[in-house]
Amino acid sequence: MARYLLSRVLQALGVIVGVVVLTFVIARLVPGDPAVAYAGPKATPEEIEATRVRFGLDEPAWRQFADYVGGILRGDWGTSLHTRSPVLDDLVRVVPTTLVLVAVALLVAVAVGIPLGVLAARSRGRFGDLLAKVFAILAVSMPVFWLAILLQVVFFSELGLLPAAGQYDQALDSTSPLSTVVGIPIIDAALTGNWPVFGSAAQHMVLPVIAIAAFPLGACAMVTRGAMLENLGEEHIRMVRALGFRERSVLGRFALKPSLSPILALVALLFAYSLTNSFIVESIFNWPGLGSYAIDSIQSLDVPAILGVTLFVALVYVLLNLAVDVVQAVIDPRVRS
Repeated sequence: MARYLLSRVLQALGVIVGVVVLTFVIARLVPGDPAVAYAGPKATPEEIEATRVRFGLDEPAWRQFADYVGGILRGDWGTSLHTRSPVLDDLVRVVPTTLVLVAVALLVAVAVGIPLGVLAARSRGRFGDLLAKVFAILAVSMPVFWLAILLQVVFFSELGLLPAAGQYDQALDSTSPLSTVVGIPIIDAALTGNWPVFGSAAQHMVLPVIAIAAFPLGACAMVTRGAMLENLGEEHIRMVRALGFRERSVLGRFALKPSLSPILALVALLFAYSLTNSFIVESIFNWPGLGSYAIDSIQSLDVPAILGVTLFVALVYVLLNLAVDVVQAVIDPRVRS
């Protein structure tokens, strides 16, 4: 077990090092001068040169890379050119809002996708299986930006049932002012008992959650169906049925449990995928999280912020993969061999 964990940790570190090198190289290939972007369009040549010296942009590439790596290890991820704040501080401010959105979307995807996959496996070859597969394929193949806009058109413009953008109705600030606790409106409202804002925030989350949850839901359903069908064909399932166990027990205890390992690995990857998928969704629904921060950084050619977002997402991918490997090794000793 120790040797397996060591090999996985070394692989994870190798991936992180590769990401750091790649992001640094790509940042240097992006057209535009970060010093000009930071100093502003009306800056004099002297001010631009002073900015370049301040951020070490006048140094050789190898020195800039060494400073970049050293800064990451010290917790200094650079200074954003468009917020003028440390990138790490910006990430600490915007990431929790996105994590709440993604976490709720993933919970919805798992809560619906796994039962849908079980239903499809149980009714293999029949109408229920066909309906579940069509739904899952549509959910996986539908572009997230198109789905987000479609949801706005249907539920806001046509039906008027749900709000189109934002975190909550700003008009409530005058009638039910929100006290800040953690900086996330729906959580702050729940902690302080501000139920008008809580209800509004919950309504504002519905459409972006659906847009983000669509792909994970379809993927969960398809993987669950495949894993269930594989396990339902095993000899021990036939034996359990011959012993007279109820079909619900057969599906839940003897077929679904062994299927959880690939589903667990998928859910971890889907979390990281949904994190990047939220960039487009946040832009469409005006959700002030990591996605909006990334889009603003790209539009303003904010190289330090772009590098910070890229590195954060890469770390999420690597750490989630490492966590899944460890959990799978604990659950199934065959993985370690």
